[in-house]
Amino acid sequence: MESDGFIGGLVTNATKSTGVILVNENLRKERRRFTIGHELGHFLIPTHLPGKDDRFLCSLKDLLALDPKIADRRIRWEAEANRFSSLLLVPPPIFRKQANASKDPDLRDVVRLAHQYEVSKEVMGRAYVDYRHEPIAFVVTHNGRVQRYFSRKTDFPFITVRWGDPVPRHSLLMRKQHTVSVASEIEETDAALWFDVSRGHKAPTLFEQVYQQQQGYALILLSLEQQEDEDDDELEDSRSRFDRR
Repeated sequence: MESDGFIGGLVTNATKSTGVILVNENLRKERRRFTIGHELGHFLIPTHLPGKDDRFLCSLKDLLALDPKIADRRIRWEAEANRFSSLLLVPPPIFRKQANASKDPDLRDVVRLAHQYEVSKEVMGRAYVDYRHEPIAFVVTHNGRVQRYFSRKTDFPFITVRWGDPVPRHSLLMRKQHTVSVASEIEETDAALWFDVSRGHKAPTLFEQVYQQQQGYALILLSLEQQEDEDDDELEDSRSRFDRR
């Protein structure tokens, strides 16, 4: 498939009894595998119906959709196809144990497992967030700005830095130089850089780790120190306040 606008596609018939998957020829192997899984999801999920000319055409934005509950049907289908591909390429029964093999969350594990499973570091980072026992967040940045981040809403505090905002000036990424393709050491950081810490409340102990990439991209792993029960209650109260807000 030769196209600048789309990176994957599926040509099928109305009953989806047969089909052909198209992939942009310029994709890296890891992205190609994920795109094939995504289009296979469109083919196998019964509720996904082909559009004009009996085909699905998917852009990079489509392959980043993650909310399966969104009202827009088309975007919801893209999110479901992305979830299908992730589960196909990083199967939880096998991956869950590997994700928790190390004592502490570590970006070096994300890089190593991405290579093992032949997926991008971002796909692996999302899986790492889902199946690591501790509450963690995985942040993708470009040229000092947050592009997107992933965390479990059930146990990770609300991140106040929005997509598109500058990375906090005093975060580990910004306050130190980092070697490309080498994970930094894990360092404690000020939780107020990423969370809204209410006056009079103890801030959670937060750790940062950075993986600098080519062309201005960088990954950040945020991890919380395991709290005592009373501290967990405090974090839950904080999340409830954000929900009400």
